[in-house]
Amino acid sequence: MLATTNTTTAMLPVLVNVSFAHCTPFPALSTETHALALAYWAPVGLRGVDCVGTFLHEWDANAALLKQISDDPATADAIAKHGMPLSSFRMHAPVAPRQVYCTIGNYRSQLLQAALDADDGPDGPGAAGRRTALLNSVETRRRDGAPYICLKGPACVSGPNDLLPVSRDLKTLDWEVEIGVVIGQSAVGVRAEDALECIAGYCVVNDITLRERVFRQDAPALGTDWLQSKSRPGWLPAGPWMVPAWNIADAQQIRLWLRLNGSMMQDGVASDMIFSISEQIAYLSNFTRLEPGDLICTGTPAGLGTHYGRYLRPGDVLEAGIDGLGSQRLTCIEV
Repeated sequence: MLATTNTTTAMLPVLVNVSFAHCTPFPALSTETHALALAYWAPVGLRGVDCVGTFLHEWDANAALLKQISDDPATADAIAKHGMPLSSFRMHAPVAPRQVYCTIGNYRSQLLQAALDADDGPDGPGAAGRRTALLNSVETRRRDGAPYICLKGPACVSGPNDLLPVSRDLKTLDWEVEIGVVIGQSAVGVRAEDALECIAGYCVVNDITLRERVFRQDAPALGTDWLQSKSRPGWLPAGPWMVPAWNIADAQQIRLWLRLNGSMMQDGVASDMIFSISEQIAYLSNFTRLEPGDLICTGTPAGLGTHYGRYLRPGDVLEAGIDGLGSQRLTCIEV
């Protein structure tokens, strides 16, 4: 089923970005089976209906009208009557961000798993001490620190069902299912208590990362290299759709999961974040200007390839999903 709130099973229209017969992608409203171009509602005042980037950039003008359209029972009937089967379209990323921000090390479970895997392993004599030290450091960071956020190039955004090229020289290509937050209004210096008002919607993202390039061997003193490790084309599958923020009762309570060839690798809940979505937005907005359509990838739970000692290779099928936000399916191919 498509978009639901956290407390209801009612089907609600979602924003998709689709194409067919090699046409230019266009935004549409979709139900479980069909999609209808936003251009259908242009006469009632929606702006930028021919391009998802333009539509999101005009979110301030579009949001109230889109909510009215989505809430209208006649909308589902119009999509079924005048739209086309969703299966007849190619799905593209539901966002076209100007900037992409990725929050690093933001789930307690993932940091704890990494700490336990280190040195003598989770069953070794040093594991208890590492657990205590990690939990103490997380609480200190939570109290006195701030989110750690990097940039990821917008050119790496790809569709939810695209092929993922994996060359043989990429030995440590890893996955990270995350809640993607799409900004709906310009934000500078917002407070955490007001930050949720800046959100247009949410989507599934998978922050593909090459672990061996996170730290440069030729310049170890310079720290992390997010260009080499995160920003190649195709390394941020997004979608399949964007769910408007008003249809998600509490994004901090939703579940994230990822399967590799049918086996569950990640299974977490957003309440495990060290810094909440609203705190991440507030932090970012104090150092940069967030613009409509910008995308924030908010961190990933435990279960990375690093933990399993198993990374992506040609032939793998990677499924990533978030309750209420849909799921994506990537097939890794050799290049």
